[in-house]
Amino acid sequence: MEAEKKLPKAIILFPVFIPAVIVMLLLVIGTISNPDLAGEVFSSTLAFITTNFGWFYMLSVAFFLVFIVGIAMTPWGSIKLGPDHAEPQYSFPAWFAMLFSAGYGIALLFFGVAE
Repeated sequence: MEAEKKLPKAIILFPVFIPAVIVMLLLVIGTISNPDLAGEVFSSTLAFITTNFGWFYMLSVAFFLVFIVGIAMTPWGSIKLGPDHAEPQYSFPAWFAMLFSAGYGIALLFFGVAE
């Protein structure tokens, strides 16, 4: 007889789950009950963050770009992820096409809402 495969039991960490649900419900209920005030609060919060922390965002993006390019150009960039005998599952053109398509699809969804 085959041994039954047991799925791992779902683990809910209540000290994390309960506060997250409470915050989410408060935001949803507050937004639904007073959409005008919620819009003002969200707009002013966005303006505050972009005004005061825009420099940090730009600095972070520049740092991570330099870091990733630096890793790619060092010997660490040629480390194979997987066994030594493994071959890539997809060719470079197929891999590039998948990444390009995923990025294009995400951009369509994201900017479609903005339009």
